[in-house]
Amino acid sequence: MYTKLIFTALSLCSVLQLSGCQNTQSSTKLIAGAFNLSTQVQKQFIDRHAPENVLIHSNVLYQQNPDLHLDIYQPDNIANLLPRPTVVWIHGGGWVSGSKEHARGYFKRLAAEGYNVVSVQYQFAPEAIYPTQLHQIDSAMNFIRQHANDWKIDPNQLYLAGDSAGANMASHYAALVTNPVFAESSQIHPVIQPNQLKGLILHCGIYDLASFVNTAPEEIGLIEWGVYNLVQAYTGNKKDDTEFLKSISTSSHITKNYPPVFISGGNKDFLTETQSMPFVKQLEAVGVKVSTAFYPDSKELLVHEYQFMMGKKASQHTFQLTTEFLAKH
Repeated sequence: MYTKLIFTALSLCSVLQLSGCQNTQSSTKLIAGAFNLSTQVQKQFIDRHAPENVLIHSNVLYQQNPDLHLDIYQPDNIANLLPRPTVVWIHGGGWVSGSKEHARGYFKRLAAEGYNVVSVQYQFAPEAIYPTQLHQIDSAMNFIRQHANDWKIDPNQLYLAGDSAGANMASHYAALVTNPVFAESSQIHPVIQPNQLKGLILHCGIYDLASFVNTAPEEIGLIEWGVYNLVQAYTGNKKDDTEFLKSISTSSHITKNYPPVFISGGNKDFLTETQSMPFVKQLEAVGVKVSTAFYPDSKELLVHEYQFMMGKKASQHTFQLTTEFLAKH
């Protein structure tokens, strides 16, 4: 249902674009509106499968000027537990939209399994462009590190996770943590050490921005138009600067020190073949431990962000694989 909604909304964007709304600012507002419409519907579906026996601490301020918040999901018996492994989640939305609450039902499931989940708010493009969001993720990690005792967080058992554009930023931040040369060239010096980051959970992400621009499906002009505008917004109108796109792509900065990765993508999401699968090969080539969930032979329709659609068998299986990954690492 929500897949149809987003395509309907994007179709309206396309019509408006053809009628004159062609600058990045106006185009991204239209795309963000379409994404947010889909997200609101998706959130209701995710909530249907969510347990209620969790604690939620909403809108915890982690940074001022601008004021940014995070939400913390915890097992309901957290008071009786030792400091917990913690999943820090960066939400999707094409860098221009979304909400830290969008997958709250999914976070409740993880919390019910015994983990803390921290969902992070960040500023959207094009008002805030790269690398603003990476600095804000680092600020959130600094808050987590400084207040670990307050929230029963084990700062030496952190996992970074993200979906779609959130997976892009989560993977990027992990590269900064584990590649000092990349961090120095980016002038971003992460507050956590490589040994604190135990793993990554990446769903339906973008890991090579130059490839993302060049492999958008030409036969679906609406998606191609959307991809171009999203990259323009995030990079500050540098969509056509291939060298710059490569320089800020996770895939360009992987080393053997990169943390173990669990990565997934739907069988009807063009990003699976163009982004996730090539990224897996790059990780494996340098010796990074990788677990995957792709389902190429599944008869289920597994579209972008399928992992949140908990009514599907593949989505349930992916959640099981996620918890096994967390337990293993």
